[in-house]
Amino acid sequence: MEDMMKYSFHYCWHFKLADCFPVRKAMDSFRDQNGRYFYEPEYQENDWQEVSLPHTFNDADLFRDRIEDAGSGQKRTVSFYRKWFTLKPEEKGKKVLIEFEGIRQTCYLYINGHMAGYLESGVAPFGFDLTNWINYENPNLIAVVTDNTSTRNLDVCTAETPNAPDVEPGSYLFPITEAADVPADRVGVNYFWNCNDFNPSIGGLSKNVWLHVVNRLYLTLPLYSNLRTKGLYVYGSRYDIPEKSAQIHAVAEVRNETGTDKSVRLDIRIRDAEGNVAAAFSSETVCVPSVTLPAPELSIIPKDAYRKEGTHYVPVDDEDAVKETETDSLMVSVVKACAGAADLRFWAIDDPYLYSVEADLVCDEEVVDSQTIITGFRKVTYDCSKGLMINDMPVWLTGYAQRSANEWAAVGAAVDWLKDYDAKLIRESNANHIRWMHVAACPADIRACDRRGIVCTQPAGDKERENFGRQWDQRVELMRDVIVYFRNNPSIVFWEVGNNAVNKKHMREMRLLKGVLDPNGGRMIGCRTINTKEVVEEAEYTGTMLNRHAGSFQAKLMPITETEYLREEAPRRVWDDFTPPDYDYDNLWLGKAGKKQPGGDYHDLTSEDLVLRAASGYSEFFNDRIGGASGKDLYSATAALCWTDSAQHGRQAFSENARMSGRVDAVRVKKQVFDVFRVMQSDEPQLKIVGHWNYPQEDGISYRYAEKEFDGHYWVKNGKYAYRNPKDKTVYVIGSYSIKKMELFINGVLAGSCDKPNSTFVFAFPHIDITQSGRIEAVGYGYDGKEAVRDLIETVGEPAQLKLTLHTGRNGLMADGADVAYADVEVLDEEGRLCPLCYDRIDFDLDGPAQFLGGYNSGKFAGYGRDNSVIHKNHVYAECGNNRVFIRSAMSAGKICLKAVMKPSEVSDGTMHAAKELRAEVSLESVPVKLSALKESAAVLEQLPRLEYAAQKPEGKPAFLPIPEADKQKYVPELHEYCKILINGDEPDTHSIRSVYEDYGVWGPVLYILERLVQRDPDRLSYTYDPDVKRLVVKSGGHEILAETGRTHLLVDGEENLMNGEPRIQEGTFYMEISALIPWIKGLTAAYDDGIRAYRIKTDN
Repeated sequence: MEDMMKYSFHYCWHFKLADCFPVRKAMDSFRDQNGRYFYEPEYQENDWQEVSLPHTFNDADLFRDRIEDAGSGQKRTVSFYRKWFTLKPEEKGKKVLIEFEGIRQTCYLYINGHMAGYLESGVAPFGFDLTNWINYENPNLIAVVTDNTSTRNLDVCTAETPNAPDVEPGSYLFPITEAADVPADRVGVNYFWNCNDFNPSIGGLSKNVWLHVVNRLYLTLPLYSNLRTKGLYVYGSRYDIPEKSAQIHAVAEVRNETGTDKSVRLDIRIRDAEGNVAAAFSSETVCVPSVTLPAPELSIIPKDAYRKEGTHYVPVDDEDAVKETETDSLMVSVVKACAGAADLRFWAIDDPYLYSVEADLVCDEEVVDSQTIITGFRKVTYDCSKGLMINDMPVWLTGYAQRSANEWAAVGAAVDWLKDYDAKLIRESNANHIRWMHVAACPADIRACDRRGIVCTQPAGDKERENFGRQWDQRVELMRDVIVYFRNNPSIVFWEVGNNAVNKKHMREMRLLKGVLDPNGGRMIGCRTINTKEVVEEAEYTGTMLNRHAGSFQAKLMPITETEYLREEAPRRVWDDFTPPDYDYDNLWLGKAGKKQPGGDYHDLTSEDLVLRAASGYSEFFNDRIGGASGKDLYSATAALCWTDSAQHGRQAFSENARMSGRVDAVRVKKQVFDVFRVMQSDEPQLKIVGHWNYPQEDGISYRYAEKEFDGHYWVKNGKYAYRNPKDKTVYVIGSYSIKKMELFINGVLAGSCDKPNSTFVFAFPHIDITQSGRIEAVGYGYDGKEAVRDLIETVGEPAQLKLTLHTGRNGLMADGADVAYADVEVLDEEGRLCPLCYDRIDFDLDGPAQFLGGYNSGKFAGYGRDNSVIHKNHVYAECGNNRVFIRSAMSAGKICLKAVMKPSEVSDGTMHAAKELRAEVSLESVPVKLSALKESAAVLEQLPRLEYAAQKPEGKPAFLPIPEADKQKYVPELHEYCKILINGDEPDTHSIRSVYEDYGVWGPVLYILERLVQRDPDRLSYTYDPDVKRLVVKSGGHEILAETGRTHLLVDGEENLMNGEPRIQEGTFYMEISALIPWIKGLTAAYDDGIRAYRIKTDN
């Protein structure tokens, strides 16, 4: 018998953008001249495009438009794919399974004109059994219709199709607005995570696709939807870290469709990175009965999830009235093997060692099927006095929260080697943790984290609240699929149930699900913002947001992770308030604590401002970590929002084309804040001078900025100007935890010394004259008094040369129509130094078999009087002296030449311009690829860089051992007892304005609390606030309650009720003793919870 064959299914696809919705309308609209549908073999294609995968159909408009709260404005619609393939003669009669590593959002799959199945949940990998429709002797047609419609800024999107024979797949829709024209009997339940703001809609077949051809006696795949199988599960137990040994287990599912019972054995070989066999063992021989599978169902959505009312299927919203989520595999036998393994090299953050686990299914001493799992073995535990431990070594997890779409400007969904480069950059910033947000990260991103030593928090599907009924069961079913597929990935340590709190019943259901599917993988399941003991007791870890809901009672039981602090935004291009051309961030600011809205900017931050916010945010969790300076001993992990500037919901809705919260921009060019995190997250001495050293001389025009005044909505220019004082600027240097003192030198002369940093990491040097050109140097000293590290910035000359640097995957640019190369373009002076104030246009010309995709610039977009987007254009603008552009390979090989030119400019605005035309050129030969419809996966050239492991495992050490002298010197205890305000367990958005417990009362931004209460129950209360006289009036239960600045009493029906202090304006909003007001509102009870420092407000409904 032949072994299982895994084919790359990436080539020879034909694509058509329908630009029409819903699915039925799109299919009807694209019938050919003979009336045939696109999925019929006889269909006549007209103007279809040949593409290779991964393929993103909306890369041309991703990041093109001005950002909105709803996210980027990329196209969301239906598209079609067709592909012909022919099996080998020796494969006649075998099973044929197709695997998709994910899709956004739906897949309706046809083979040879027949629907083989569909999936609409749009996150986890999935598969279909094609066997019943395969033509073994002639070409076969695969046809896929997919749509990426989602909520936000559309009228309607796809909903879940009830699994009933009289319902057409794709016919149920979710009306988003009143303008949606959806028949009443076709209104369906949407997937809560199918939203453009939290889960950017990257359209097309944008992930890997594989075809598996296997014998009728075979190992199953980990694709519960729609195959109902769980595949191979590999894990370790009885770890002895000092002895480098563990018990290794392999649990395989075997299915026998041969027609006769078979006796089989599972042979396991564990190979190290060099290919040597590190261990080998076998299972006992077991009898696997033959089974006859029923015809594959189109969907595995539970049939009892809906009931029929007339012609309409409606969801059964009583969770107890439906069966538990199915986890059993369909007609399989389980074969187990285990043995001790010695001299193992355990997977760790600083040594992410991976093994190949080869599983052979043996029948009659012949290998009939085989699979290889790439995994690592590690021991994960928690000790409340030491924190999270990997291989008995305490670790401090620090990194970023990233939207799982992980999209790139100009490219869309990245090829796998770019994802690996992304992970490499994350590690370069000294991060070791990614919290993937809202939906599961794709397999390629998780594999990259396995390779690079990045611990992952992996969700299934959520947006930002608890669901009930059918929407909750959708979440459980997706979590099942996610755990099944990813339970062999060593980087995943946390399964995230939700992006907000769930109740005890739901938390328990998810924990039990994990116990069935991943009982031994060394992973924990938990949820963000769970805060009551009854829920926490059902979890294995808990997450917080902005240090809310963390309490010592949680830390004693389980790890606490901060899931998304540092929500502020700043574009890469704006250095600080002393840099031309604007000497300011030119925007339309809504003001402190302003309400986010279209056409306004929620933040007014330069890159320097964002640096300071980053340090302030990180220091809070660093000091609150287990063993940290605060003594609170709370946190094991933390994640700043976000890793990249992204197409998710953004709040700079006047000035920008992306969410600007990244450490790198949308094409992964480093922002200033990247180096700040590199320093703060380093356990070794590091430092970074913030800014540049090309500040202009004073000439009467430089340092002039436009004054602004608040018009009631925005801060707008008033026609007046003022001047910054460049001889009195504070220069900031970021130093790592182990830096005791910093000295600053300008042109060799000591300009200042600092041994009392702000926010643990910020060494500030005030009153610096920044017009002193030359060189500025910072020298950092350790706690041994010796120089530890230094950083230097020089004044750079005018632009004199362009430099292009090409980057490809390991084997070059593959001529397959999907591979990508990128070119870094830098504007340099005569000495080869980057010109930090150059923003001029750079034009490109590409010659050869490739497509120029262009690049990205912040602050440039289509519409609203600008129309200066660079997405898929032949030019970009230098941004702080550099940028990045992309080319996509064609399907034929040849020489490719990329030329760049920057023309001289006579503009006099204080920035840097070339005096003459600057040119650069690079070239490469793309690598020929035989584009066959079925390409053996082993024959696909590996584009990921080779992993270079040290000859010996590095000596591990606990991360960030406390330095008592540093803690005493740097840590500043909080002046207030900050607390949270919870309404029925949920925390209202207070725009980052914190509440405090002081003077025996809870004080906070009361207007946000009242607004949430009104949203929950408009009949409970009403309120008005007059900002001119700073007076709040609340009406509830027949009472009128008045609070105003200057008065220490509440007036209740005119009678004075003493408060502990008078209201005030703080951070731009009305701030008062909330605990004095709440008891007067009908139907509310409240109490202060010391365990998590929270004021709990409960409603009576």
